[in-house]
Amino acid sequence: MITMKTLPVLVLLLLSSFLVFGQTTSFTTTFKFIGIEKGHDHLCKTQVWIDSSLVGESAEVSESKGGSVTIDLPIGEHKIRIINLVKYEGRWEEHTLQNLYSIDCLWEGTHSFYHKKENIYLLFNIDDETKVSWDKMPKK
Repeated sequence: MITMKTLPVLVLLLLSSFLVFGQTTSFTTTFKFIGIEKGHDHLCKTQVWIDSSLVGESAEVSESKGGSVTIDLPIGEHKIRIINLVKYEGRWEEHTLQNLYSIDCLWEGTHSFYHKKENIYLLFNIDDETKVSWDKMPKK
């Protein structure tokens, strides 16, 4: 039974639940290429997909420059897909083995986000593979 004494407590609980469930955090994806062959420094961009929705895209840059993209997303567990696209003959295509590139320039996984800002670093090593770190940019 709701009384005048319990009503303020219920209102406070309701308001605090809106604050908790509406919280977001920041997520930055930084990418870099190494091992680029002369004459193959393509224009590229990296997309960030969260729970099957495109939520961010880096600026278009040459592969040798690299780049980053920062998004805000709700706190909690999310399915992530980070994919690099390359502009080839006037159209954008995924930088993948399926499209006849040397390596798959992508990362897919699930991650839990909390209140702190998160960073992921992707090193696209054309001579090897894609390396990923949540701490700092991987070395060769």
